Amino acid sequence: MPETLHGLTVLVTRPAHQASGFQHLLTEAGAQALLFPVVEVCQPDDLRVASAQFADLSRYDTALFISANAVAFGLKLLDAPQQQHLKGMTLGAIGKKTASALQQHGFTVQWVPATGFTSEDFLALPPTQALAGRRILIFRGSEGRELLADTLRERGASVDQVAVYQRICPKVEASHLKQHHEQRQLDIIAVTSSEGILNLLVMLDNPDWIKTVPLLLGSQRMLETARQAGFSGTLVMADNPSDEAMFQALTHWVQERQ
Repeated sequence: MPETLHGLTVLVTRPAHQASGFQHLLTEAGAQALLFPVVEVCQPDDLRVASAQFADLSRYDTALFISANAVAFGLKLLDAPQQQHLKGMTLGAIGKKTASALQQHGFTVQWVPATGFTSEDFLALPPTQALAGRRILIFRGSEGRELLADTLRERGASVDQVAVYQRICPKVEASHLKQHHEQRQLDIIAVTSSEGILNLLVMLDNPDWIKTVPLLLGSQRMLETARQAGFSGTLVMADNPSDEAMFQALTHWVQERQ
């Protein structure tokens, strides 16, 4: 790969266990990747509710996974008989990355959008339109939008949700970022969630200087969050928050600046 991003310094804010792919793309293209996770993904503090729901897994005929994290953390909480029952259920994934995570564990995914990665994309699937009699369990994080569950209920399904992971704001020393900025060694910040934008401000104690640094964003919702939070610098939009889309948007931005 040619070094199309030679000399560029990018702050990579993905959770630590998900950052290597984007970091590799950047370094292969000659950029410097500064790893600074602004979201930490971990198990919920209390697993008793999830354990009780999984003990009654046979009640459900359909399981939906909201993200790759839901797959990784959810499957860890299921014993062998529960995983076997899951394989006999109708399985849905909100996007292709989540579907791929399930497939890597040997599961067949019946419901997944051909394009897109949002609840709206999933809810546009023909099989989700009439759900009378369906008993659905949604694997998700401890917080998130209620659109998916609410809409499925409106379409006739019985829906429960189980929190199999939580996303928290890391507590780390962040003063080195200001030094990079002052030394003109921070060209752009790549952020892949609205939550990450807000966490970044919390971790840095909401300084004005960070709001002038260009942001590389993965959705329109993130752009709106950034503007509402006071970011006044350049906002570079990717088609979605995948590593490939973010890298493509970044490369295009650099080429336009030359």
